[in-house]
Amino acid sequence: MKITNILAGAVLMSSSMFAVTITTFDSTPFSGSGSASFAFGNNAAASETFNIPTKLGSVKGSSTLKGNGYEWSISWNVDPTLSWSYTTTINGLQTMDFEIDIVPDAYDRIFNSAGYTLTGTKASAGAGIKNFTVQAYVPYPGTLIPQGAVSVPGHSNVKGTKTESNDNSNLGGVGPFLAFGPAVTPMKMGVKVSFESTLSLGDQLSLNGTLTIEKGAPPVPEPATFGLIGAALVALGAVARRRA
Repeated sequence: MKITNILAGAVLMSSSMFAVTITTFDSTPFSGSGSASFAFGNNAAASETFNIPTKLGSVKGSSTLKGNGYEWSISWNVDPTLSWSYTTTINGLQTMDFEIDIVPDAYDRIFNSAGYTLTGTKASAGAGIKNFTVQAYVPYPGTLIPQGAVSVPGHSNVKGTKTESNDNSNLGGVGPFLAFGPAVTPMKMGVKVSFESTLSLGDQLSLNGTLTIEKGAPPVPEPATFGLIGAALVALGAVARRRA
C-alpha cells in the first residue's frame, strides 16, 4: 500500500517553508525521522527534516533542479538500508549529509556503494567530476566506519554520457559486506557525500548510493573444534560410567 504525506522542511538560505513529500511502502508502524543537508563550497545552503512513519518508504526533497539547481530523494528500510539520489547542475564543491533512524541491533557488517551518470552537452566545454567520496557513519553522526568508505573514480571533458560506480570493497559496486568491530547498536546511520563538479550550461550530474548494515552470522566451529568437543563428551561419558 502506498500512502503519500506532505511534511514541512526548513531551508536555511531563507525563512521560507518548503515541503518534502513522503511516500510509505509498508504499513508496519515505525516512529522515527531523518534529514538531508547540503553545502556548496564552504557555505551551508539547506537542511530538511522528515518523519519516518513506517518500516519502508521514501521521501523527495522540496528543492527542484529548475529552481535551485539540485534535487534529492531518499528511500529507507529501517532494518536498515538507506538509499539516496542527488542530481545537480551546479558547478564546484558540493557536500551532502543523509541520515535516518533505524531499528537498534548489534550490527557489525557493512556494505556501501555509490555511482554517477555525468552528461555533457556537445556545446559545453566538457563536463567533469572529481574527488567523489562517500563516508559511512554508524551511528550518525558520531562514529565514522572506515570500512564503509567509498571512492568513485572521476572523469573530465565528457561530452555525451559517462557512468561510474564503486563500493567499499573497491569491486565496482558489487562487492561483499565487510566486517567492522566492535559491534554497535545505533539509533541512526547516515552518509556524508562530497565531490567537485565541472558543469557548463546544459550539463548535468546524477549521483546515487546505498548504505546497508547487518549482523554477521555467529562463527561456525572449525572441524578441529568439533573434534575437541567430541573428545570432551567421550571423556565426560567415561567419568559418568565409572561413577555409576
